[in-house]
Amino acid sequence: MTQWEYQITIHGLPERQAGKTDRTIECDQDGLCFVHDVFPGGIQWLEDLFREKGRDGWELVQSGYHNRELLCIWKKGKETGEKI
Repeated sequence: MTQWEYQITIHGLPERQAGKTDRTIECDQDGLCFVHDVFPGGIQWLEDLFREKGRDGWELVQSGYHNRELLCIWKKGKETGEKI
């Protein structure tokens, strides 16, 4: 039977390039708008993080961005040796 092992990691985002202040503004049908910073590290930084954790057998379960940090929740299976 497979059981799950979990890991929570926090990653500081790479520094924003000088002069770049790209933002995305999204509004819903009720008129509520949200301003999001465009990810400063680029897709390559994120892909490298996912590949590194994937090589160790971790699968991303959930992530959240707050205050220039990325919180990630990972899981990977571990065999208990029991059969159902």
